[in-house]
Amino acid sequence: MPVTADEIEIPETGVKEESEKTLRKKAFGLSYLIDESPPWYICLLLGFQHYLTMFGGTLSVPFVLSVPMCFANNTLVISEVLSTILFVSGLVTLIQTTFGVRLPIVQGGDFSYIAPTFAILSLPQWQCPSMPEDTGNSTGKSLIDDDDIWKTRMREIQGAIMVGSLFQILIGFAGLIGVFIRFVGPLTIAPTITLVGVALFRVAAERSGNHWGISMTTVVLVVVFSQYMVNIKIPIPAYSKKRGGGYICHYPLFKLFPVILAIAVSWIICAIITVAGGFPSDPSNPQYLARTDARINVVKEAKWFRLPYPGQWGLPTVSVAGVFGILAGVLTSIIESVGDYFACARMAGALPPPKHAINRGIGMEGIGGLLSGAFGSGIGTTSYSQNIAAIGITKVGSLRVIQWGALVLMIVGVIGKFGALFVSIPDPIVGGVLMVMFGMIASVGISSLQFADMNSARNLFIVGFSIVFGLALPFYLDNNPGAIKTGVAEIDQILTVLLSTSMAVGCIVALLLDNTIPGTDEERGIKTWRQQLSSDDINANEFHTAPVEIYDLPFGLKRLSNCKAAKYFPFLPYRGDEYEVRTPNEEMTAGHQFNNPHAQC
Repeated sequence: MPVTADEIEIPETGVKEESEKTLRKKAFGLSYLIDESPPWYICLLLGFQHYLTMFGGTLSVPFVLSVPMCFANNTLVISEVLSTILFVSGLVTLIQTTFGVRLPIVQGGDFSYIAPTFAILSLPQWQCPSMPEDTGNSTGKSLIDDDDIWKTRMREIQGAIMVGSLFQILIGFAGLIGVFIRFVGPLTIAPTITLVGVALFRVAAERSGNHWGISMTTVVLVVVFSQYMVNIKIPIPAYSKKRGGGYICHYPLFKLFPVILAIAVSWIICAIITVAGGFPSDPSNPQYLARTDARINVVKEAKWFRLPYPGQWGLPTVSVAGVFGILAGVLTSIIESVGDYFACARMAGALPPPKHAINRGIGMEGIGGLLSGAFGSGIGTTSYSQNIAAIGITKVGSLRVIQWGALVLMIVGVIGKFGALFVSIPDPIVGGVLMVMFGMIASVGISSLQFADMNSARNLFIVGFSIVFGLALPFYLDNNPGAIKTGVAEIDQILTVLLSTSMAVGCIVALLLDNTIPGTDEERGIKTWRQQLSSDDINANEFHTAPVEIYDLPFGLKRLSNCKAAKYFPFLPYRGDEYEVRTPNEEMTAGHQFNNPHAQC
């Protein structure tokens, strides 16, 4: 519920609490629940922080794609692809948070598409041309800047992503994921979410390893700001009509913006050391990436304003091999996103998402992949786990903040130099932030086990084996690329990518074991887990959470839920039968926000 500046009576939250809600603490100590909206200027700053949080993954995508797509030496192309990714991420995030799963979850470039992309472009017809040997180029990398060389490869990946996304749209809106969720409980969700954080430690370690001093400085700053200084408020001038003019407001700056503050301070430290000559100037030295001018050429090459548009690289092409390869990334993305939905709901102070919201979310992610392929970002989109962790650190789970963050992403994608500026953020700073974020994700997964009986040997075996096997099998396949040989290259690609993803392996193993090994619903945590899906139990909860109606469609579209035909659409929250059995007085006290419960289509 939006508030104005004059309604703010509690500076540390910015929300005027209702008396009956103040008797309970908010889940995870949140300042804003998912259905609460901070003032617009706070939303803008917090949305910008989410942009900074996702740059560690999104901004590295064009650099990873540049080698197989043959534009590794063209910084202008890298910046243009980067701008496209940011613009599409903002657009898809806005669509997802408004019409999709309606959780405060950011959509961005999905690294599960990287492996099949490399596999597709490793085919003989897509090999990058190399310079002659007499040029002294011993690396074998292409030094050719001909647009036709990289655009043909980009269009091949675009077509594969677009066709693969059609399958994701079908899976989501047909309700197949909703059927799958009936077999999912806390013992499946816990290993999946835990592996999202644990399996990504290499990304954080590689970036941090470029300069552990700067990386650990960033970690210390995030910890100090978000944990030790969380209750310290900074006096700032403010104005209110109720107070009769200006006054001093004590603002919880460290509680709301620990990531931005940590990045800013670390960036300043790196700038000082760079100017003082404390970092090596040799690009071959890993510590060179701690310099603030290591990627300054990207800023120089980027245009001030550039609006991405569908088909900007040409008409996408489609091949069977490409589509089958990308399908592995699509399947992996679906499994990861389902776990992310539950993690985000817990972090944002919401009840677990119902089936219709999950169906709609997966379907909208498919539409996001379709848009991503059409615009030519070179990669599909998925839910970003690191931004879920940012909610836990900042204690802000507001949906409105993510929607503002989506607008920030779109603006950054249009202002080329602004987006390129953040490419120059030193890698060790990125690594430090990611270490904290991934740790939060892993702990969220572990917290899901509170619903199950963890004194049970059955449950201990399922959770422990799922996590270890989810790490062991991908590790083996990474070190033995040709281990899977079915005789069909496309099937090999699908199985290799799927089984090389820790989250997918852990989820599949936990799902099978939890549904086949004998155990009661109480022991498995299914009974308690399913009780959380009902908004009628909110008053019995220890913590104040948002009602389940937050997952309903916005605007006038929520009236569709009253139509009898809605029961046949698995992505709509059907309420028709619920209202037909109630008296007028019961309808008034039911708490559902529909203007005309008996409206017919």
